[in-house]
Amino acid sequence: MKKRTIYLFTFLTIVGINYNLISQEKNIEITYKRNDDKSVDINYKKKLPGSYYLKLDFTLLENSYQSTFKGVIKNNSGNITRLRPINKNEHINFSYKYTTIIGNPNSKADSLFKYVLPFKKGKKVTIDEATNLGEKYFGSERPVNWKSYVVYMDSPDTICNMRKGIVVKITDKYESDTLFEKSYTSKRNAVIIEHSDGTYASYTGFKKNSIFVKLGQTVYPQNNLGMIDIFNTGKYRLSFAIYHLIDSDLKNLQKQNLKNQKNRYAFLTPYFITENGTEKIKARKEYTTFSNEKIRFKEFTKRELKKYKKNPQLFD
Repeated sequence: MKKRTIYLFTFLTIVGINYNLISQEKNIEITYKRNDDKSVDINYKKKLPGSYYLKLDFTLLENSYQSTFKGVIKNNSGNITRLRPINKNEHINFSYKYTTIIGNPNSKADSLFKYVLPFKKGKKVTIDEATNLGEKYFGSERPVNWKSYVVYMDSPDTICNMRKGIVVKITDKYESDTLFEKSYTSKRNAVIIEHSDGTYASYTGFKKNSIFVKLGQTVYPQNNLGMIDIFNTGKYRLSFAIYHLIDSDLKNLQKQNLKNQKNRYAFLTPYFITENGTEKIKARKEYTTFSNEKIRFKEFTKRELKKYKKNPQLFD
């Protein structure tokens, strides 16, 4: 069959973070408990790791003053708020709705942080910049400081972690499809990692069943994440980006489409450590990955350093 170049749009066209703009109610469950003193505890349970911004509005509230809650939840479970009765002899009547999104809109993203390139030490790669397809083809809002990188390879290789963080999202369900020559498809396997400053790194382009890490796992610079997947015949492709949540207005989150979607994330143009020093990536230029113990240990805790000295294999 003759090959044709096509675009495969299945949801959002922001490379590498298409899952992030979807409300995550299925991940978070809200419960309540009535206490003997007529107060009510509003609690949550969170199935997935990572930080989530939650907005809870009371659509009905009688005999209490609380009307809304906005905040970031990080633990697997906890208390959101306690409703206290105005009249201590009467129960509180209430109903509520809530919306959540991954990220912390009040995080302090470190724009000066130095990242390791997402390949093994000594690997030479030519890095290009990705086009924002939502803006180009659908007229949607351009993400703040849009920056996403693309690397093509002639043979499969290992994708590595760029900075210490927690694995908060894994997509591992898509098989390689070389029937058509593609310019873009959202049907690609991905790993998303949350960093301590509230930024996220997205890595898109893993071969199915070749991802080595697990949800909730802490990963370190140069840890192997998985194997790169073929994109078109004879070519392998990785897309990666670093970004953070900036907009906590979650109105009409479910009603967005490719044209009217409001982007809630800002992108960084980070510094990368290369064999030639620390620099910002320039499109279509070759770079060589570099790392050493000082770079790798930068965000280690004292406890982690102690464990590493006893058993370095635990951190591979």
